[in-house]
Amino acid sequence: MRLPNGYGGIVKLSGNRRRPYAVRVSYIDTSGEIPERKQKCIAYFADKRHALEFLAEYNNGAVVPEHQKYTDIPTFAELFYKWERYRKSLKNNPTKSTWKNYYIAFDKYAPIHDKKIISIRMQELQDCINMQSHKSETTVGNMRAIVRGMWQYAIMNEYLEKDITQHLVFEGQKNGTPIHTRFTDNEVKALWDALGVVNNVDIVLIYIYTGVRPSELLEIKTENVHLEDRYMIGGMKTEAGKNRIIPIHEAIVPLIERRLAENREYLVVNKYGKHYTLAVYHNSNFNTCMQRMRMSHAPHDTRYTFASLADQVSMNEICRKIIMGHSIANAAGTAFKIGGNSDVTRDVYTEKTLEQLLAEINKLPTVFE
Repeated sequence: MRLPNGYGGIVKLSGNRRRPYAVRVSYIDTSGEIPERKQKCIAYFADKRHALEFLAEYNNGAVVPEHQKYTDIPTFAELFYKWERYRKSLKNNPTKSTWKNYYIAFDKYAPIHDKKIISIRMQELQDCINMQSHKSETTVGNMRAIVRGMWQYAIMNEYLEKDITQHLVFEGQKNGTPIHTRFTDNEVKALWDALGVVNNVDIVLIYIYTGVRPSELLEIKTENVHLEDRYMIGGMKTEAGKNRIIPIHEAIVPLIERRLAENREYLVVNKYGKHYTLAVYHNSNFNTCMQRMRMSHAPHDTRYTFASLADQVSMNEICRKIIMGHSIANAAGTAFKIGGNSDVTRDVYTEKTLEQLLAEINKLPTVFE
């Protein structure tokens, strides 16, 4: 079994020894002019099993103060917050707007948030970056900025010795080029045909026929799904989109009903019934489904498809904005109106009821020639 970097190791010494298995750890020697990393043996055992047990206990509670314990090494998430505090302490601290983008970039590394940084391999970082290759160069550039800054900070604080981020490849879509493509009519038909055959196709269809943002569906709790009245409460990102009414297309009622029958806290969960982050859903669920369907799409393409289908069937513009979260609820919560200030008359006085939203969303086709 390969031990994590910085954890220490077991070596068998040569010769006829009563205790040939030595526990060896690294430490920083500061006795010279330049600090130097060295190794030394701290305990000896007759068999390897006991040596490994000692090493495990050692990493849970140190006995040699100058050795950096494995338990003291930060996780990816912990390192990010350490680096954040450090960067904000400098005079050339990035703006609030830049930090907002950095937080978004940080979320895209969700699959490795809980891993010790010395255990993270370059390919794991590259996998997270590759998952976002359909996004703009700016988005991918923010991922590059934070991970390189984090690794430089880690080396500066002697958590790591090597900067693996210099070998990463950051590729995004050039600014100005389309980054999303809708599911074609034939692809939507294929998704319907694959129900019950390909796992998790139902989630993709729920996305397409609700128009929610990829992260929004994953945050909807079952207690906020009102199937009898055909609507859900959810949404995020903007004031207009938060806690909004999301009408349920009649065709996806059975799909949602089956998920509710699992009696989980969230409507969409992994196979263990646990809550998904968007990055994990994208990597472990959506991509697998797309591979099985021989399709090439990103989760946000479902929302793009909703907008395209809505335009195709001439859905009422106000209803479309409300459904997609470009709107706000009125004070009474009985009707809904669009937000913004581009058109005062339409923004303030045009209201839509749930029944009208349902009538409009049911225009979306489920049968394609």
